[in-house]
Amino acid sequence: MEDNAAKKFSSGFLDHYEPPLKKIEKQLTDLTTRQCATLTEIEAENAKFKSVDMSEVNNLFATIKEYQLRLMNVKKEMNHLTDKSFQLKKRALRLQELKQREALQNAHYQEAQHKREQDLIARPISKSRQGSNSNTKQ
Repeated sequence: MEDNAAKKFSSGFLDHYEPPLKKIEKQLTDLTTRQCATLTEIEAENAKFKSVDMSEVNNLFATIKEYQLRLMNVKKEMNHLTDKSFQLKKRALRLQELKQREALQNAHYQEAQHKREQDLIARPISKSRQGSNSNTKQ
């Protein structure tokens, strides 16, 4: 009886825990395979880094720093030119307004001069005015 109970207990225990354990075993096998592949890739990358000359890497970083400084200088220069352009546009607008005012004043002055000249030009006396002027002379 004990032997039969032990067999049933073992069979039930295996039936209950065997599927999850097999699943875990498969997952561990997959993980180990992927881990080996990753390790191989890392070793290859490590070999690449070992073969690289560090002076070459340092030269590249120095070049990057130099280009970054150049870029910052170009940016500063562009900002300076933008400010200068804005100031020149502002000055040009102010000068244009000044020229327009001067042209308007000049036109008014020319018009006033023309009117003054017209007023100074001798006009013939009309007949009705002549008759009244001749009566006053006699």
